[in-house]
Amino acid sequence: MAVTHLITGSYASAQEPGIKLWEFDLKEGTLTEKSGISGIDRASFLAAHPNGKNFVATSEVGEGELVSFRLDLPDKKLAEVNRQSSDGDHPAHVCIDASGNWVLSVNYSGGNVNVHPLLEDGSIGGQTDSVRHKGEGPNKERQDAPHPHSVFQLPDSNYFLVSDLGTDLIFVYELDRANGKLATKQIVPTTPGSGPRHLAFHPAKPFVYSLEELSSAISVYEIGGDDFLKFVQVAGLTPKEFTGENTSAEVAVSEDGRFLYASNRGHDSIAVFKILEDGSLQFQAHVPSGGKGPRHFTLVPGGEWVIVANEKSDSLCVMKIGETGIPEMAGEPVHTPSPVCVKVIG
Repeated sequence: MAVTHLITGSYASAQEPGIKLWEFDLKEGTLTEKSGISGIDRASFLAAHPNGKNFVATSEVGEGELVSFRLDLPDKKLAEVNRQSSDGDHPAHVCIDASGNWVLSVNYSGGNVNVHPLLEDGSIGGQTDSVRHKGEGPNKERQDAPHPHSVFQLPDSNYFLVSDLGTDLIFVYELDRANGKLATKQIVPTTPGSGPRHLAFHPAKPFVYSLEELSSAISVYEIGGDDFLKFVQVAGLTPKEFTGENTSAEVAVSEDGRFLYASNRGHDSIAVFKILEDGSLQFQAHVPSGGKGPRHFTLVPGGEWVIVANEKSDSLCVMKIGETGIPEMAGEPVHTPSPVCVKVIG
């Protein structure tokens, strides 16, 4: 049986198994829960180590924490390694660099970006750097202060891009891998009030796709040149006739670079776009997410499956991707409390 493994994070309390390990059957498209671990409050985002055996979770609370775990895949068990303060409130995102030696994280309410070493035993070391953002945006309810929402490594580089929802800016940092210090290389302004949240990179071409939570849109940028990111296009993520409230959440590009997917909370859909030769987007379809509040999803390696974490309906939904790139529901939703992150591991 051809299988892969997934880990999920959730908004469960520390008394519940907020992080779970799942087995996914690549032929049948079925999910089976294998184990879970408690002791972490609101494990909202997970980052898998390149070794496939360790991962780091954020505990998205006031005075938050970063928690390291070890995966014993043969025994299907999860074990905590150690934890460190996130140096701020509500750590919303974490990234392990490609070398596996550094952990970068952002605090949504704390307004800062932090760096920690990741040691050989999988434990998180003491903080080596912290950079605090300044500013605000025009949306007084959501942009009263800096709110860095994610940190992503630009592939094959020492650059890290931080999307700040509160200031409508994308910060480009360079990491010195010798000492864990960050240097600001560029600050890229986005559309005022758009609320940049997450990013996805094209696997073969110099394009990055910025999901904007507040405007429910994707901005396309070409990477390179004096400005680092050159604006190409903006594409809306909800139908023009949709008049309800919506906040967009996650974005991903297929491993062959042909399609882009983005999730909508409110419209409760996955928006599908074809990626053209020049990196721009051509809308294809809106597909129901299979539940409510699709905060996150992952594309399973191989290109045939997408798994959606529907936070508000307490479910994971498996979808099969056809030749047209458009996903379709496969089977019934799998119940699990408030899932907010799903990642492939192992």
